[in-house]
Amino acid sequence: MGQAWRIVMENVRQKVGTDRTFKATSNARNEAMFKEATEFCKHLRVLERDLRSIHKSIDAKFTNLRFILSSSLPRAFEEGRDGAVPCTEEPKLIGQGVDLEVLQQAANDLKIRLDEDVIKPLRSWLIAYRSVRDRMEKLEALRLELDSRRRTVDSLSEKVDRLDRMQPMPQQKDKHEQDVEKATQLLQHKGEKQNRTMHAYRELELAVFNSLNTLIKDTGVLRDYTGLSLQIVQECYQKGYAAFSTATPLLDYNSTSDNPFTHVQMVDNITARVGAPSERSRQQSDRRVARKDALGLYAPPSDDGGDARQYGNDQQIQPQMSGYGDMQHPVNPYHGAYQPSPNAKPLMTSPSRLPVWRDQVMQY
Repeated sequence: MGQAWRIVMENVRQKVGTDRTFKATSNARNEAMFKEATEFCKHLRVLERDLRSIHKSIDAKFTNLRFILSSSLPRAFEEGRDGAVPCTEEPKLIGQGVDLEVLQQAANDLKIRLDEDVIKPLRSWLIAYRSVRDRMEKLEALRLELDSRRRTVDSLSEKVDRLDRMQPMPQQKDKHEQDVEKATQLLQHKGEKQNRTMHAYRELELAVFNSLNTLIKDTGVLRDYTGLSLQIVQECYQKGYAAFSTATPLLDYNSTSDNPFTHVQMVDNITARVGAPSERSRQQSDRRVARKDALGLYAPPSDDGGDARQYGNDQQIQPQMSGYGDMQHPVNPYHGAYQPSPNAKPLMTSPSRLPVWRDQVMQY
C-alpha cells in the first residue's frame, strides 16, 4: 500500500469511525494550541491591515493639507476706474512660511517607522505561524500513517496468533509452518516500520509543541508593538505641527496669531508668559483706534470696535516651550511590560528605540 493511499484511507476510517475498539494516536495539545494561535492570527492580520490603512489615511490628509496651504488667500477689492481693483498686487498663500517639506517628511517617516518598527515584527510572527502550520500538516499526515501501520501490525499479530493456535493435518504441517514463518517475518518487518514511524512522529510532535509554545509566549510582546504604533502616529502629528513653526505673519488678515508655536491661548497646567506685542497686533490696534475716531459720533459708548477687539490685544500669551527638536518624546507605556518566562527563552523582544531584532534570525 502506498504511503499517500494509506493516509487517505486512515483519514476516512477515523472520520467514519468504523472500528470502535481502535484508539487513534492523540495530538490534542498541539491541536488546541494551534487553534487558539489561529484565532489570534486573524486579529493580527486585522491589526496589520489597520496600520497600513492609518498610514494611507494620514498620507492622504497631509497631501490635501499641503495643497490647501499652497493655495492663495482671497483678496479684498475696491472700486476703480476700470472696475474692481485688488488692494494687494500679489495674493498671499494660506500657508505662508509653512515648511511644506516637513509635512511630506512626517508622512514618509510614518511609513518607514511603521514598516520597520511595527509591521516587520508582526510579519515575523506571521511567518513563524505559517511555518508551524506547515509542520502541523506534516504532523497530521504522520499521525495518520502511524495509526494505519498500527492497524496493520495489530492485524498481523492476530493472524500469527491464530496460526499458532491452529492444529494442522499431518499432510498440511509443512505448509502451515511456512505460513507461520512468512506471517512472523512480515509482522517483524511491519513492526520495524511502525517503530520508525512512531519515533519520527514523537520527534515532530515535540518540535511542533516547542514551536507553538514559543509562538504563544511571543504574543505578549506583540502588545508592546501595538502601543508603539500609537506613539509613532503621535510623533508624526507632532512633526507635522512643527512645520508651522516657520510661518510668517499675515499682516492684512485677521489671524489669531503670528506663529502657533509662540502665540497660543492659555490652557490648564501650562506655564505661560506675556510676550511683546507683534507688528501685526500693533497695526490692528492702530486700525481699531482710527475706526473708533471715525465712528465716535455714531457708535454707542460701549462699542470698542466690533469684532476687531478679539484680535487687537497688545499682549499675547506665549507658553514657555521651545521648537520641536527640544520637545520630549512621549513615554511608551508598554516599554518593558513583557516579562520572559523562566522556562523558555523568547525569540522576540520588546520594541526599543534601536530595534535589536533586526539582526536576529527568527527560528521556530
